[in-house]
Amino acid sequence: MMWRGAILSIGFVAACGGSAGKQDGGPGAIDGPPGIDAPPRFDATPGSCAAGTVGNRLGKHALLVGGGMDDTSFAAAPFTIRNIYLAGDTPDPGPCNRCDTGCTVDGASCANGGPGCNWWGCWQYDQDPPGRYAANFVTGAWAAGAVPMITYYVWFSVAGQIESMPEIDRLAEGARVKRYLADWKFLCQTVAAASTQPVILHVEPDLWGYAEQAGDPTAVPVALSAAGLSECAGEPDSLVGFAHCLVTIAHTHAPNALVGFHASAWGAGADALINTDPSFDLMGHADTTAAYLTSIGADQGDVIVVEMSDRDAGFNMRWWDKTNATLPSFTQALAWSKRVAQDLKIPQLWWQVPYGHEGLPDMCDQYQDNRAAYVFDHADELAASGSLGVSFGASAGCMTTPATDNGYFVGRATGFFTAGAPALCGP
Repeated sequence: MMWRGAILSIGFVAACGGSAGKQDGGPGAIDGPPGIDAPPRFDATPGSCAAGTVGNRLGKHALLVGGGMDDTSFAAAPFTIRNIYLAGDTPDPGPCNRCDTGCTVDGASCANGGPGCNWWGCWQYDQDPPGRYAANFVTGAWAAGAVPMITYYVWFSVAGQIESMPEIDRLAEGARVKRYLADWKFLCQTVAAASTQPVILHVEPDLWGYAEQAGDPTAVPVALSAAGLSECAGEPDSLVGFAHCLVTIAHTHAPNALVGFHASAWGAGADALINTDPSFDLMGHADTTAAYLTSIGADQGDVIVVEMSDRDAGFNMRWWDKTNATLPSFTQALAWSKRVAQDLKIPQLWWQVPYGHEGLPDMCDQYQDNRAAYVFDHADELAASGSLGVSFGASAGCMTTPATDNGYFVGRATGFFTAGAPALCGP
C-alpha cells in the first residue's frame, strides 16, 4: 500500500500510497494477542522452483537482497538488486522529444530553469535526452552487479491523483489511457535501449488491489481502443485487455524486461498479512488472490511482487511476531505469498520491506521494525519458500533508511553477503 506522494533523493525516487481501500485487521504487537495458536508453517516442496528459473535468466543463483537507497548506502555492500520509483504525471499528449523546450506537464515546463515538471522522463539535466535518468539507473545497477528493478507508479497521477474506485473509473477515459500507455511504451523502449541485461518492471502497485475489489475484470471498462496502439489490437476494452496490453508492450519493446504485477494482500478482503484469527482461511485467501491475478493475465508476467508492510512497525504498530508463535507472523506471510506464487507458477519477490530495527528510538527517520532483522536471520526460510529476493525500501517520508539507521542495514548486509546468501529455492 502506498503513500500518495513522491520523494526524490540522491540516486533514487520513492512514491508510495495511502490507506484508503486497504482492509485493516487491527494493530499487532511483537508478541501478538494472547491465546492464539501457532500460525501455519510454510511447506517448502522439493522439486522444480520458479525462482531458480528466473534466477538463471538474471544470472543470479542466490536470494537477491538490496532495495531503494541512496548511492552511498548502495555502494557500501555488494547488493544484488536495486529499486527506484518512477512516479508522477506524463506530458500531454505523450512523451517529449526534449526536456529543455516544448515539454510541459499541467502547464509546468520540464526545463531545468523552470519550476520543474512532474514527469520522470525529465528527472535529469534538460540537455540530455528524455529518459536518461531511468537509462542511467539500469546501466548503473548492472555495473555494480545488481538487478535493476523499476516500480512504475504513474496511473494515480494520470487519473487525477485519486484512488480506490474513482481511480478505477478513470480507466474508462480514453485520453488518459492513451497518454499513459504511450508513457509505458516509452519506458520499455528506454530500458531496452539502455542495456540488453534484464530489468524488472514492477507495474502499478495498489491498482490491482483496488481493481480486484471492483469485481469481475471483464466487466471493468477500460478505453483501450482509444489508445490506438497496435500492441493492444484485438484486446477487449476491459481491465483484462489493459493488463494483457501492458505485458505485450513490455515483452515487445523490452525483450530484456521481466514484468511483475503486484499481489495485494487486501484485495480479496481482509488483509492476510496482518490477520490475527487462527481460523482464517489463509490458503483460500491466497487462492482467491491468485485466481484474480490469473484472470487478468498476471501469470503471463515473470514475477509476482508482494510486500510485508507499507511503513515501519514502530510507526503504524503492525508488528509481526518474530518468534512465529502468534499471529500475525512471518510464517503466515511466507505461506500466503508462496501459495499465491505457486498458483501463478512464477516466483514471488518481496518489495518495499521496511528498514527499521529494534534499536532505534521510534522517531522520524528512525522508526523501529523487526522485518530487516528477520530477513537476515532467516534468509534460508525465504529461499525455501520460493522467494526470488527481497528489495527493501522506505515507503514514505520519516521512515527509516540506511542513511538514518545508524549503520544497521549496511552492517547486516555486509555480513550477510560475506557469509553467502542462500541458494534460490533453498536446500
